Amino acid sequence: MQKASVRRLRFNSIVLAVLAASASSTVSAQTPAEPTPQAEGQTTTLPQVTIRDKYEREDLPTLAPGRKAAKGARLGILGATSIVDAPVHVNAYTRELAEDWSALSLQDVLENEAAVVFTTNKGHLLQNFNLRGLDVTAMDIATNGLYGIAPANSVPIEMFERVEVMRGPNVLLSGMPPLASVAGSVNMVTKRALAQPVADLTTTFVSGSYFQVHADLAKRFGPEQRVGVRFNGVYGDGKMGAKDEKQGRRVAALGLDYLGDRARFSLDVYNSINKISNGSPGMFNFQGNAAIPGVGRLLSPPSGDVNMFRGTSGKYENSGLLARAEVDVTQNWQGYFAFGGSEAEGQGLLFGTRAFVTGADGTTRGAVYNVHTKSERRTAEAGMIGKFATGSVQHRLQLSFNVLQHKEGTVNTACNYCTNTNMYNPVTPVFPVAPTWKSYTTENEFRSIAVADVMSFAGDKVLLTTGLRYQQVKTPLVNGVSSDYSKSRVSPMLGVVVRPWGNNVSLFANYTQGLEPGRVVGVGFANQGDTLAPMNTKQGEVGVKVQLGETTHTFSAFQVKKPSIITNSANTQVMDGEQRLRGFEWSAFGKVAPTLSLLGGVEYIKSSQINTGLQTYGVPKLRARIGLDWDTPVRGLSVGGRLIYVGSQWADSGNKISVPSWNRLDLVTRYETKFGATPVRFNASVENLTDKKYWSGIFSDGFVMPGAPRTFRLSATVSF
Repeated sequence: MQKASVRRLRFNSIVLAVLAASASSTVSAQTPAEPTPQAEGQTTTLPQVTIRDKYEREDLPTLAPGRKAAKGARLGILGATSIVDAPVHVNAYTRELAEDWSALSLQDVLENEAAVVFTTNKGHLLQNFNLRGLDVTAMDIATNGLYGIAPANSVPIEMFERVEVMRGPNVLLSGMPPLASVAGSVNMVTKRALAQPVADLTTTFVSGSYFQVHADLAKRFGPEQRVGVRFNGVYGDGKMGAKDEKQGRRVAALGLDYLGDRARFSLDVYNSINKISNGSPGMFNFQGNAAIPGVGRLLSPPSGDVNMFRGTSGKYENSGLLARAEVDVTQNWQGYFAFGGSEAEGQGLLFGTRAFVTGADGTTRGAVYNVHTKSERRTAEAGMIGKFATGSVQHRLQLSFNVLQHKEGTVNTACNYCTNTNMYNPVTPVFPVAPTWKSYTTENEFRSIAVADVMSFAGDKVLLTTGLRYQQVKTPLVNGVSSDYSKSRVSPMLGVVVRPWGNNVSLFANYTQGLEPGRVVGVGFANQGDTLAPMNTKQGEVGVKVQLGETTHTFSAFQVKKPSIITNSANTQVMDGEQRLRGFEWSAFGKVAPTLSLLGGVEYIKSSQINTGLQTYGVPKLRARIGLDWDTPVRGLSVGGRLIYVGSQWADSGNKISVPSWNRLDLVTRYETKFGATPVRFNASVENLTDKKYWSGIFSDGFVMPGAPRTFRLSATVSF
């Protein structure tokens, strides 16, 4: 048996052992907020009591009117924070939103986020995206505030309660993710058992012939309902994605929790499998290169379901575990400890779905890769949270120690642009033989110590956030070669929220930093073997948050400066490059009328490379998502839709090929009723109503992707 198999067996055994040991113990809950202290002479008022429905979690911020978003989000080391109290631009999307659109993955939820543009095809085995102009991979998604737990390729949405999106670099909040993206943070909050038992069975049909069954079961046990168990299981199979392509999904997720008087424990375990067979969509390059001359201009897009790789197949399997314990040391001080990890293995056609278009009639030379990749992550965090006062100033102080280890290795056999085909009428390529995986070739270790203090002045009219994270970066293995790379940096954060005109208007500003590892300079450069320092991405942001009736609006302006490595005239790699992003944003959620809900936003970004004066490819200047839902006079029936707009963008770093803007209309409807005493919910949606052909985005320098065709989804949920 190979070492990797033994390691994987050992990891799965640990998962099962911890699961068995914790069957009667594991809820992450937070202490209810204390009433705001009253100044001397003021009339004491009772704290506001929020009435929750049976499907809301007591330890999470409440749902906003319209139920598409939440009134608050977890901000890593800053804890659960109201949207209007947060010194950053953040939104939290709900399970209810995912259910309305019959969502299968994180991508289906982030379609509603104006700051996000996806950089992989819809239905691809990998799900990568661009957030506020910077790239993020699925591996850099956080789970309950910790990196290293989420799947490495595609995140199944069925096991999560919330999707929290914080825009802009901020390494203070949760430390560095495995692949060190600095775009912001996307945090997934796992489901928990509620006070009311849950027994939902959902069947979903997606146009093509894909059919899926999802069971969501939860119950609390004991005379005081201290122990909770929640299970989500998914089985799906059928044709979906490219024409004649078949996809399969398997998800099993178990969440356990225990709520004691002074201690709380939780455990999450999951396994997720994605399969594709007989095809995949492609990504197309129109520039050409020295070996493969191109047409030099963008052609009309093919059908959204064009299948460039018939006869191929791929599989990605992920498993993960996350345990957390919280103990109230005193009334005002809490200690916590969390640990976990994940493993992933992918085989087959996972990436490399690239093709060079060489003729105006769509003649194309395609590449096919048969890949075998493995990765593993281990993470742990411990800390203390305390509340105290210094004079009239209230403090929330948190100390944290965090460690994350990441290993990865990939091999492939390739047919490098050896297939002659046509992007409008592709042929079946030859699928290379499967490679043999040998060992990990890249290892990273991130360790950090962080402190953050949220100070409240003048009865919460002014909130000041200060913090530092000392981050150490080690890279013992680079491309299979041992390395002694070890660098460290201190990354600060400063944020302020001011309410000069009451609680309905919050002015905010922040200075934050993101951190990426430097690297060891490779072969062929004059400074070969030199170690480059970690790269600090810096952001300044100002904005205002306004509550108008039952709608919350956030307006912000920002500037981000991200360093980049360039090769100078002496053939030396140096950090003299810089990407600068400047932009304005608006996002909103809530009800604009008693029967009309709004969810959406608009973002304008100008991204340029300071050293060349060229604009950054793959960053559209304007992007918008506007969604409206109407509760009709028919009891239980709502209808709605969203308009998606993405502005023009450069396809290549040389700014030679421009991808035109595009827009898309999606519709959605929900009907809730009862069959006897049994609640039933029907959801239906259609994406790309007009079946428009368009280039949706940019994967990498020069490669553009066709947008997905018109897609119908129907689902029915029975609550027993």
